[in-house]
Amino acid sequence: MNNINKILTIIIVNWNKKKLLQNCLTSIYNTQNYHNYEIIIVDNNSEDGSVNLIKKEFPKIILIENDKNLGFAKANNQAIRISKAKYIMLLNNDTIINQYDCFDKMIKFMEENIKLGVLGCKLLYADKTLQSLGENFSSAWEIFKTQILFLKTWERINIGNNISQKDNYYRKVNYVSGACLLSRKEVFKKAGLLKEDYFMYGEDAEFCFRAHKAGWEVGVLSNIEIIHIHSKSTEMNLSEMLYHSIINDLKNIKMIHNNEWQVSLAKIFHLIGILIRAVLAIFRKNRNPFDYLKVLRWLINNEDNK
Repeated sequence: MNNINKILTIIIVNWNKKKLLQNCLTSIYNTQNYHNYEIIIVDNNSEDGSVNLIKKEFPKIILIENDKNLGFAKANNQAIRISKAKYIMLLNNDTIINQYDCFDKMIKFMEENIKLGVLGCKLLYADKTLQSLGENFSSAWEIFKTQILFLKTWERINIGNNISQKDNYYRKVNYVSGACLLSRKEVFKKAGLLKEDYFMYGEDAEFCFRAHKAGWEVGVLSNIEIIHIHSKSTEMNLSEMLYHSIINDLKNIKMIHNNEWQVSLAKIFHLIGILIRAVLAIFRKNRNPFDYLKVLRWLINNEDNK
């Protein structure tokens, strides 16, 4: 593949998700005008045959093979540094693209809106219900709503019911999910790459916060939608996933609000939320309450799970 003068670099980080990766790549090639794209896959030392799959079935893809799991942010940065394109898309390996030429449409919208630095789209669960249409920066109040009151589910339902093609399909947001995040390469140059001390989760909010500070607008398009099979890349270790998610969430609250009481209150709400989920896990299939109790112990003891 000629890597010169590409309009878009699609970056996919993979770790032991061969089938999901295959489905994701097939959906891209079946729906997108990919001839002016480059695809870079960063494999974090998979042991399930993912690398052989890429070499055999997708030989034109640029492949970076790591000898250990470097995490999401660091692996993405490896690819961002070698990107030859004007635009960079961070795309999860557990996404499915169904709309034709939707990446071109997102790029066209950014070309027409020069202040827009980061763009997302509507993310749907596998059952086509709304998962995300942009997110608010975290705060103690947001944590209380999501972890204790479980209001985020109802908010998504309300947003989903109120969106129609007659509505203005663009909206400004605090940040967009890293599952599908389109950015000008210029934003990475001015605001900086992803923070590599974020092993997984929270790096999208942190990056968008710096993009805002650098003067860029962040938004989403509700008329572009992709399926995101949420958390499939990390579900093999629920405890680790939750720990990194909470720790990075607390980092972001401290960075955004610069307020220690917010951080302390948010941690308390997270602890209560984890305890509630440990109790609920007793009655749920495929959930082990001890996974949640392990996270509870880590957070209380402030252990560094690396």
